[in-house]
Amino acid sequence: MISEKLKKRIRIIKNFPKKGILFQDITSITDDKKLFIEVINEIVKYAKKNKITKIAGIEARGFIFGSAAAVQLKIPFIPIRKKNKLPGRVFSQKYKLEYGYDEIQVHQGSVLKKDKILIVDDLIATGGTAIASAKLIKKLKPLNISFFFIINLQNLNGLNKLKKDYGVQTLLNTNG
Repeated sequence: MISEKLKKRIRIIKNFPKKGILFQDITSITDDKKLFIEVINEIVKYAKKNKITKIAGIEARGFIFGSAAAVQLKIPFIPIRKKNKLPGRVFSQKYKLEYGYDEIQVHQGSVLKKDKILIVDDLIATGGTAIASAKLIKKLKPLNISFFFIINLQNLNGLNKLKKDYGVQTLLNTNG
């Protein structure tokens, strides 16, 4: 089962980036060719089942998994980026962090009303960035939004916040 493979393979780095954090290092997935392919195949399977028309990836680790799945599905990839990283006309969404505020952006016109969007990221913690991403994509008025995370840090409760309004899939539930 993929969750067991992930549990064995993901490197945990204690007290990074600050004391008390158990950092889940996803490069231990991308370093393992077979496991990386398995993870991408799981995203692809979920996307096919839900008739996803475009994949959006949250900067930066969502780009790794989301773009690989989009290529395999032969569908467009939409980058959700930090403020001032995209050229041209964008929609923006501010959100609160434990230490202040941040802002993400997406290109205007990247989503159509008929689109079913899958937002991909490596993990969900408190849910702040994921919720902001959903609000951002909603501004483009897609038909549907769902999420795929490799890791759910269940002790931080972000997944439960999303489940109320969106379809959500994860591969590994752990604490962080």
